[in-house]
Amino acid sequence: MSEASATLHEPFESATRQREALTFGVWLFLASELLLFAGMFLGYAVYRHDHPSAFAEAGRHVNLLFGTINTALLMTSSLSLSVASRAIDRDKPGLSEIGVWITLGLGLLFLIVKGLEYREDLDEHLWPGATFALHAPAARIFFGFYWTMTFVHACHMTIGLGLLSRLVWLARRGRLRANNDSVEATTLYWHLVDIIWALVFACLYLVGR
Repeated sequence: MSEASATLHEPFESATRQREALTFGVWLFLASELLLFAGMFLGYAVYRHDHPSAFAEAGRHVNLLFGTINTALLMTSSLSLSVASRAIDRDKPGLSEIGVWITLGLGLLFLIVKGLEYREDLDEHLWPGATFALHAPAARIFFGFYWTMTFVHACHMTIGLGLLSRLVWLARRGRLRANNDSVEATTLYWHLVDIIWALVFACLYLVGR
């Protein structure tokens, strides 16, 4: 039995048709995720337009160093996963496994850095609650968006790490090449996470600077 037929699932009769269906399904899912984040970005844009000075003041309290480090980590992880995907197409499973491992490690580092940033935010009373440190009322709105957008993004990161862990599991069993569709779907999802973070970084970390 060939690799292509071994990885076929019902109701597909060819690997080409299965791959096209998977890619189309992933793009539909990504479109729904874009709609979710688009609502957040739209709300952010409206409130920033109404309270520009308060948003600028609040933005200066966000840790730019942590945000920049995480941006670099994600950009590098997208590169390593792209290398892994290309390596599978060129029949280099060893290089592909290395790329997946690097991506997984960088993703874990992202969440660790984000956790350190959250701890600093809580220590500085930047949670929009009773002990909130800033006086401008609209600053609470900014940090409401900050916590919501970064937490939802972190949830998507966690899902992505689960998908990458599955690729590692396949690679350790020598089955990564036979599951190239999974590599492609994971790569598309991870790139979406990367793009969303770039927008979050621009909105939350660069405002007021």
